[in-house]
Amino acid sequence: MKKNKEKTLVKSLKEDLGDLERYIKEFSAFLPLAVCTVNPLGIIININQAFQNLAGYGATEIVGELAINLFLDKKEAETFEKTVFKEKTVRTGELILLTKDKKRIPVSVSASVREDETGNIIGYFLAIFDISGFKKLQEELEGKVRERTRELQGKIEELERFNRLAVGRELKMVALKEKIEKLKEELEKYKK
Repeated sequence: MKKNKEKTLVKSLKEDLGDLERYIKEFSAFLPLAVCTVNPLGIIININQAFQNLAGYGATEIVGELAINLFLDKKEAETFEKTVFKEKTVRTGELILLTKDKKRIPVSVSASVREDETGNIIGYFLAIFDISGFKKLQEELEGKVRERTRELQGKIEELERFNRLAVGRELKMVALKEKIEKLKEELEKYKK
């Protein structure tokens, strides 16, 4: 009887484990965020479908490669990786991802260390988000700001010229009024 319960329990645990593995695999495939799992040596050990779509690499092409080699600036990527191991979680950083076909994509990267049950670091998860759309929009907005600033600067210069003319004219009028007053005073002297 006890052996039957143990067999049933083992069978149930295996089924639960299988369900959990399927769930993780399905969730990873569904996740629209590019994610790869990296070991403590900085070597990619797993990627999801979104990563494959973004970077163009298949799992067999990139698993086993150094994660820092995914990025244009290796020193920046290395600094990011060191920060991950030091701080355990890094929410955002910006790097340039080099795709399989050498296309450069600006990305936001986040990472969180993985630990075993005793607290030893066993690697990290690296999330990569394509921000090229945001960067393009930012550049367009900055261009519009520069254009509008030039327009406003032109208007300011125009107003300054007008102000100089108006002030100069006003000063001439004040001088003319003073001359008129002096002439009136002289005229009054001659009338007497």
